[in-house]
Amino acid sequence: MYQVTPYLFFSGRCEEALSFYQQCFGGVVLSKQYFKDAPQRIEGADPNWIMHAEFEAFGMKLMLSDGVVARELSGNNISLAVVLDNLDEQARLYDKLSTGGHIMMPLADAFWGGRFGKVEDQFGVRWMLHCELVK
Repeated sequence: MYQVTPYLFFSGRCEEALSFYQQCFGGVVLSKQYFKDAPQRIEGADPNWIMHAEFEAFGMKLMLSDGVVARELSGNNISLAVVLDNLDEQARLYDKLSTGGHIMMPLADAFWGGRFGKVEDQFGVRWMLHCELVK
Protein backbone atom coordinates (compact mmCIF):
# COMPACT_ATOMS: atom_id res chain seq x y z
CA MET A 1 0.00 0.00 0.00
CA TYR A 2 1.22 3.48 -0.88
CA GLN A 3 0.52 6.66 1.06
CA VAL A 4 1.22 10.15 -0.23
CA THR A 5 1.93 12.76 2.44
CA PRO A 6 2.36 16.41 1.39
CA TYR A 7 5.68 17.90 2.50
CA LEU A 8 5.49 21.68 2.76
CA PHE A 9 8.41 24.15 3.05
CA PHE A 10 8.16 27.56 4.73
CA SER A 11 11.56 29.32 4.56
CA GLY A 12 11.69 30.40 8.19
CA ARG A 13 7.94 30.46 8.92
CA CYS A 14 7.34 26.79 9.76
CA GLU A 15 6.72 27.39 13.49
CA GLU A 16 4.12 30.01 12.55
CA ALA A 17 2.58 27.70 9.95
CA LEU A 18 2.25 24.85 12.47
CA SER A 19 0.43 27.14 14.89
CA PHE A 20 -1.82 28.42 12.10
CA TYR A 21 -2.78 24.93 10.92
CA GLN A 22 -3.50 23.88 14.50
CA GLN A 23 -5.91 26.82 14.78
CA CYS A 24 -7.54 25.93 11.45
CA PHE A 25 -7.81 22.16 11.72
CA GLY A 26 -7.32 21.40 15.39
CA GLY A 27 -5.07 18.36 15.40
CA VAL A 28 -1.68 17.74 16.92
CA VAL A 29 1.99 18.19 16.14
CA LEU A 30 3.30 14.63 16.20
CA SER A 31 6.98 15.55 16.05
CA LYS A 32 9.24 18.54 15.60
CA GLN A 33 13.03 18.67 15.22
CA TYR A 34 15.20 21.73 14.71
CA PHE A 35 18.33 21.98 12.58
CA LYS A 36 20.31 22.74 15.77
CA ASP A 37 19.36 19.28 17.05
CA ALA A 38 21.00 17.49 14.11
CA PRO A 39 24.22 15.62 14.96
CA GLN A 40 26.10 17.68 12.36
CA ARG A 41 25.80 21.24 11.07
CA ILE A 42 23.78 21.47 7.87
CA GLU A 43 25.18 24.07 5.48
CA GLY A 44 22.72 26.81 4.57
CA ALA A 45 20.31 25.95 7.39
CA ASP A 46 19.42 28.33 10.21
CA PRO A 47 19.93 26.31 13.44
CA ASN A 48 16.69 27.69 14.92
CA TRP A 49 14.57 26.66 11.95
CA ILE A 50 12.47 23.51 11.94
CA MET A 51 14.19 20.71 10.06
CA HIS A 52 11.19 18.36 10.15
CA ALA A 53 7.73 18.37 11.70
CA GLU A 54 4.67 16.17 11.35
CA PHE A 55 1.11 17.37 11.86
CA GLU A 56 -2.09 15.32 11.89
CA ALA A 57 -5.79 16.21 12.04
CA PHE A 58 -8.85 14.15 11.06
CA GLY A 59 -6.71 11.51 9.35
CA MET A 60 -4.87 14.13 7.27
CA LYS A 61 -1.12 14.16 7.76
CA LEU A 62 1.30 16.90 6.70
CA MET A 63 5.08 17.02 6.91
CA LEU A 64 6.59 20.48 7.24
CA SER A 65 10.01 22.11 7.27
CA ASP A 66 11.65 25.48 7.02
CA GLY A 67 13.95 23.86 4.46
CA VAL A 68 17.40 25.06 3.60
CA VAL A 69 17.75 28.71 2.59
CA ALA A 70 17.20 29.38 -1.13
CA ARG A 71 16.61 25.71 -1.95
CA GLU A 72 12.89 25.34 -1.26
CA LEU A 73 10.01 27.47 -2.54
CA SER A 74 6.46 27.89 -1.31
CA GLY A 75 4.27 25.28 -2.96
CA ASN A 76 2.20 27.28 -5.41
CA ASN A 77 2.36 24.58 -8.08
CA ILE A 78 -0.02 22.28 -6.18
CA SER A 79 -3.25 22.55 -4.22
CA LEU A 80 -4.26 20.43 -1.27
CA ALA A 81 -7.83 19.18 -1.62
CA VAL A 82 -9.88 18.75 1.55
CA VAL A 83 -13.17 16.87 1.21
CA LEU A 84 -15.65 17.60 3.98
CA ASP A 85 -19.10 16.27 4.82
CA ASN A 86 -20.46 19.31 6.65
CA LEU A 87 -21.20 22.69 5.02
CA ASP A 88 -20.77 24.63 8.27
CA GLU A 89 -17.39 23.02 8.91
CA GLN A 90 -16.38 23.78 5.31
CA ALA A 91 -17.25 27.46 5.77
CA ARG A 92 -15.42 27.64 9.11
CA LEU A 93 -12.27 26.04 7.70
CA TYR A 94 -12.41 28.19 4.55
CA ASP A 95 -12.62 31.38 6.65
CA LYS A 96 -9.72 30.31 8.87
CA LEU A 97 -7.46 29.29 5.99
CA SER A 98 -8.13 32.57 4.15
CA THR A 99 -7.07 34.69 7.16
CA GLY A 100 -4.01 36.61 6.03
CA GLY A 101 -4.13 34.92 2.63
CA HIS A 102 -6.41 35.51 -0.32
CA ILE A 103 -9.51 33.99 -1.80
CA MET A 104 -8.94 32.43 -5.20
CA MET A 105 -12.52 31.16 -5.65
CA PRO A 106 -15.35 31.97 -3.23
CA LEU A 107 -17.35 29.12 -1.73
CA ALA A 108 -20.24 28.44 -4.10
CA ASP A 109 -22.41 25.61 -5.35
CA ALA A 110 -20.67 23.87 -8.23
CA PHE A 111 -22.16 22.25 -11.30
CA TRP A 112 -20.99 18.79 -10.18
CA GLY A 113 -23.27 18.84 -7.14
CA GLY A 114 -20.97 20.07 -4.39
CA ARG A 115 -20.00 23.34 -2.79
CA PHE A 116 -16.44 24.31 -3.67
CA GLY A 117 -13.99 27.08 -2.89
CA LYS A 118 -10.28 27.73 -3.23
CA VAL A 119 -7.99 29.82 -1.05
CA GLU A 120 -4.29 30.53 -0.84
CA ASP A 121 -3.25 30.80 2.80
CA GLN A 122 -0.79 33.31 4.23
CA PHE A 123 2.08 30.89 3.53
CA GLY A 124 1.32 30.49 -0.19
CA VAL A 125 -0.25 27.03 0.21
CA ARG A 126 -3.34 26.56 -1.95
CA TRP A 127 -6.34 24.73 -0.51
CA MET A 128 -9.40 23.44 -2.37
CA LEU A 129 -12.37 22.71 -0.12
CA HIS A 130 -15.15 20.49 -1.43
CA CYS A 131 -18.37 19.42 0.30
CA GLU A 132 -21.13 17.32 -1.22
CA LEU A 133 -24.53 18.99 -1.16
CA VAL A 134 -27.27 17.03 0.55
CA LYS A 135 -29.86 15.93 -1.99
